[in-house]
Amino acid sequence: MFDKPKKEAEKPAAKASASPAPSKPAPASSSNSGQTTTIGASIKLNGELNGDEDLLIQGQVEGNIYLKQHNLTIGEQGVIKANAFARTITVRGTLTGDLNGVEKVTITSTGKVRGNIVSPKVILEEGATFKGSIDMDAKAAKPASQPAASAKS
Repeated sequence: MFDKPKKEAEKPAAKASASPAPSKPAPASSSNSGQTTTIGASIKLNGELNGDEDLLIQGQVEGNIYLKQHNLTIGEQGVIKANAFARTITVRGTLTGDLNGVEKVTITSTGKVRGNIVSPKVILEEGATFKGSIDMDAKAAKPASQPAASAKS
């Protein structure tokens, strides 16, 4: 007897909680630059990685990373063996490969990079480890990397 009123009370609550759910996908699609996907520390990925949103990598990735006009962050636990193309690239972990940043590439004090960097703006924080070359020609980052990305697609 007492269960019926409780179940009836739960139904409107369920409907109320169901109505905000459709509003969640709208912000995600309208603000992909505000949404960041994380590849966790226990994940190992081998192959080509393409995306239309910001990405934080804490795990291991081997291959190529193409994020077009989005941000790539290699977390402190991240170990990457890949060439990367993104709007901005921040390395806090370890990366072996070439970096192509449309706007900027940052290697933080905990970052270790072995490879070449092509970007109009490069920031190497004190304590960062870097071995390779840096090309800060603003025009070089786009044409050099985009055909490679489109050839793979």
